[in-house]
Amino acid sequence: MKTRQYVSFDWAIKRLLRSKANFGVLAGFLSELLKENITVLEVLESESNKDFKQHKQNVLDLKVRNSKNEIIIIEVQYDRDYSFFHRILWGTSRVVTEHLHEGDDYLRVHKVISVNLIYFDLGEGEDYVYHGSTSFRGIHKNDVLQLRANEKKDLDKNSVQEIFPEYYLIKINRFDDLAKDTLDEWIYFLKNEEIKPEFTAQGLQEAGRVLAYTKLKEEDRIDYNNYIDHRRRRDSELRTKFSEGLKKGKLETARSMKKEGISAQIIQKCTGLSLDEIDKL
Repeated sequence: MKTRQYVSFDWAIKRLLRSKANFGVLAGFLSELLKENITVLEVLESESNKDFKQHKQNVLDLKVRNSKNEIIIIEVQYDRDYSFFHRILWGTSRVVTEHLHEGDDYLRVHKVISVNLIYFDLGEGEDYVYHGSTSFRGIHKNDVLQLRANEKKDLDKNSVQEIFPEYYLIKINRFDDLAKDTLDEWIYFLKNEEIKPEFTAQGLQEAGRVLAYTKLKEEDRIDYNNYIDHRRRRDSELRTKFSEGLKKGKLETARSMKKEGISAQIIQKCTGLSLDEIDKL
């Protein structure tokens, strides 16, 4: 069995990376993803991420400054929930409302970027990094709605897109392990928990120091091992539920085909069920 070198990034989000001393790791990762220098200012605690013991709440809200000196709230989350699209929609809505106080002008709404680390099959597509943003397109002219010159000046924005939340979906398991750029180096690390000597991505070398398994305190090592055991059990449960759902769907299809008078041999070919299973329907 391969000796564990580094702790998983999802557990580090819950424990190690909330410390200001380790902000360089997060800043490096976000800088490579967003293609600009990011400075992490603080972790924003909320009712959704206060409890370290809630393994389901792998969420980290960060207040950051970008290269334009703008303040942005970035939500980094990890989960293996098949309702993930709904979860990230709820997450950005939560961040917007939690950080706008009663009586505040709407102009004080912060830009929100949702960064999502996904280790399961979500949706259907060929890429492993997806970016989503909001634009308004004319239904008759097919033009994209732009800001007027005075609006750009007043809002200090160049486009409508800069105001609304943006989403990054990183499908870790889809990555082919060929690091073609510095963002790929980070994704390689997220997938394999390994940092190659030739990697030069911002924050990765610091990640190697901060996330080294051998440097964990005893209490952290126990918590981490328990977390990994919990994650494996949950993954197994998800796979079981998926298989059960798939089998149920095949049985329902076979039952419908049988009612239509289709032969058992054709049903078997279409569904993969055995003749004995088909006969019992």
